[in-house]
Amino acid sequence: MDDIHDFDTIDVELDAYFKKKQASRCKDEFLNILCEEDDYEAVDDAQTENDAQTGNDTQTGITKEESDEDYLEGSNEEGSDEEFEYSTHNPKVKWNKMRPMLGERYESPHELKLCLTNYAVSKGFQIRFKKCDSVRLVAICGSDPEKCPFVVRASWMTTERSFQVKKMIDIHKCVRNFNNSRLMDPTWLARKFVKELIRKPNLKCKEMQVIIQSKFHCKISWSKCYRSRMRALSLIHGNLNDHYARVWDYGHELLRSNPDSTVRITVNVNPDNTTTFHRFYICFKAIREGWKRACRRVIGLDGSFLKGQCKGELLTAIGRDANNQVYPIAWAVVDVENKNNWKWFLDLVNDDLGLQGGKGVCVISDQHKGLVEASKDILPYVEHRQ
Repeated sequence: MDDIHDFDTIDVELDAYFKKKQASRCKDEFLNILCEEDDYEAVDDAQTENDAQTGNDTQTGITKEESDEDYLEGSNEEGSDEEFEYSTHNPKVKWNKMRPMLGERYESPHELKLCLTNYAVSKGFQIRFKKCDSVRLVAICGSDPEKCPFVVRASWMTTERSFQVKKMIDIHKCVRNFNNSRLMDPTWLARKFVKELIRKPNLKCKEMQVIIQSKFHCKISWSKCYRSRMRALSLIHGNLNDHYARVWDYGHELLRSNPDSTVRITVNVNPDNTTTFHRFYICFKAIREGWKRACRRVIGLDGSFLKGQCKGELLTAIGRDANNQVYPIAWAVVDVENKNNWKWFLDLVNDDLGLQGGKGVCVISDQHKGLVEASKDILPYVEHRQ
């Protein structure tokens, strides 16, 4: 046992360990011998592992410090070959948290311009877009460009298909001015009031002025608030031109939800094979059957102008129910109120209601020339009161 273990080679920590063990010896000599043998075996295993590790380093001629330096150098060389990836702008960030960064990429110059506008309004600084087109954008200080070093330069990256900020000095030496009415155009304000108008559709322009002054610290004219409100409503409800472009889908949906109803759509074909809306007629089955069974045989005919983005005329046929209340029968949207459109409308009403030329039916209308002549042609037996 003494020949195998050389206690002179044990370091200070192991020597202190054995001194602690000797202090904790018990009176039973047999148990002390067993505990000492277990301790010797643990020390031998640790010493053998240290010798093996030292021998491997000695054989290769590399110390621990040299191997660590080589590893760090290798990792740096591998990292130097990798290209640095710039961040991409996230348009979903809250408007007052947006901040342009050097090297940041944008999908279009419009997106970068919107980010700079949000940043300037939130920080209270004036900026002016010196150049802004499809390939480059230059923004400088709008208050004092000669003394204030603020500048942002960006250009279009053809290979990356993105708009990237190439130079940015985010230092303002000018006085903060929250009167950024030039930057806050109707389109920018409309985006900020979409949720507010959804919650409160009858929001007035004077109320918008108060909200803008308290939220953005800026005074806006009543006319700009009016334009902003109209654009926000357009974003909510959509454009009427887009609505008319889907008139066929609307007609199919009406027939799907109201079977056996009458829906007629006519269009004009242009020389370039495109189509333009002409006329649209609707008469629901439930209304038609209700008039036949329970309403008075009195029909009121009239036309009304449509005001707004898309002009036209609204032709209506109105009845009276048993309770002497207004009962809509059929209606149509046409381009103009004339004899041709009234004949087309009355012909469809005659077929839906089964008027048989107007026998036993009274029609009340104004003295519109086209309506009177169309009524004589389509409903010759009707009693026409004007």
